[in-house]
This record gives sequence, C-alpha cells and structure tokens, in this order.
Amino acid sequence: MARANDFLDCCTAASVERVRLFSSGNHGVESLMRCASCGAYWFYRFHEYPDFATGDDDLTSWWSPLTADEGALLHHAERFEGVDLGFLRTRRSWIDDNGAVGKVPGAPDHGWW
Repeated sequence: MARANDFLDCCTAASVERVRLFSSGNHGVESLMRCASCGAYWFYRFHEYPDFATGDDDLTSWWSPLTADEGALLHHAERFEGVDLGFLRTRRSWIDDNGAVGKVPGAPDHGWW
C-alpha cells in the first residue's frame, strides 16, 4: 500500500491524521481523516478481500475529499449509521488498489461488513 501523504492533493504537504473511527473489523476500516497541514477532511475506507486459496489478499483503500461542512457533519454525528454517504458514489476519489494508486470517478458509499 502506498503512503497517503505521497498522493493526497489537498495541499503541498499533506499529512493526515485520524479524527474519528467509525467502524473497524477484521477486513475493513471506515474513518474520518484530516490533514494536519491544511485542515482538509477525507473519508477513508479500507477493504481487504482475503483469498484463502492462494494466500493473496486484495487490499483496497479509498480516499474521498470532503467539504468542510461534510467533514464537520461526520465529525459531530452522534451515530455514523444514520449518515447518508451517497455523495461518495460520484465524488472523485483516490484509490490505492494493492499499491496501484490513481483517481476514480467515485467511491463506495457503504462498507462490506
């Protein structure tokens, strides 16, 4: 997996920190991240699909930029389960798919667990 600080484009010195962990399981994570340099919010989703037959796991991370209002909403939401993340489907996001990093036209709006 690539280091997010190397490809995130919110500023010239991106350095993200976790603000809030929404869910974490054996094969996935969802959290709100924030750039310590510029204050930009990011929604981070990690998903691992284990292949027990070959031992090769599919590791995928999505980094979706959030507006200040979206970041504040997620930061202060009492329950993450009630937050509509449908906007992620069309939010241009970064994807790190087993170390291959690039931009995609949207990200998943739900976890797999």
